[in-house]
Amino acid sequence: LAQHSTTPTVDIIITGICSELEPFFPTVRSARATPLVTRTMRGFKRLRSKPVVRKRTLTWDDLTRAVASFGNSPTHDDLLFTSILLSGFHALLRLGELVWPDRVELRTVRKLSMCASVKADENMYEYSLPPHKADPFFEGNRVLVRRSAAGPDPVAAFRAYLTSRDHLFPLRAELWLRADGQVPTRSWFMQRLWRIFPRDIAGHSMRAGGATSLAAAGILPATIQ
Repeated sequence: LAQHSTTPTVDIIITGICSELEPFFPTVRSARATPLVTRTMRGFKRLRSKPVVRKRTLTWDDLTRAVASFGNSPTHDDLLFTSILLSGFHALLRLGELVWPDRVELRTVRKLSMCASVKADENMYEYSLPPHKADPFFEGNRVLVRRSAAGPDPVAAFRAYLTSRDHLFPLRAELWLRADGQVPTRSWFMQRLWRIFPRDIAGHSMRAGGATSLAAAGILPATIQ
């Protein structure tokens, strides 16, 4: 059994066996908790467990590489991708807060940020995230991103995208829109991300990279959280 199963699978199988045997052997769970069984399981986990594989965090150099990959004449979708990437990094946003899920049944307009909530100038931009089920007051949150001199400027990228978006879709309410008028999805973003970076970069790399950069700059963990 151990040779063909992973650590979580063996735990589940043993739990199932105990449940089946308990009506006939009431002490089976006590037997499972004996030192022999617990030490055997501990040894198995040491031999068979696999290391946790974590995705790499984005760095300032990665952001510069991504922006440079579009050259001097980026398309609307290039501007959209860049703005989402820099917003996620600087505002510590989850990818799910910036794009639609791939599963159609999980999509809802109530989870989209709207263009009417945007405030922007040459030094900052902000917009509203829609409320979620963990929000006690159901008010949503405000995303605030300031100009950065440490790498690609997120404010300049956002304002360039916003200009293109307003030119193409002046009457649409959604903030994030592709050139074809569709709301960007997770798969759309990840496909473009993997054209630039290897597969060790994922959607969470933006949030993790932004948090790492703040910690390296001396920001207190409580402030980052």
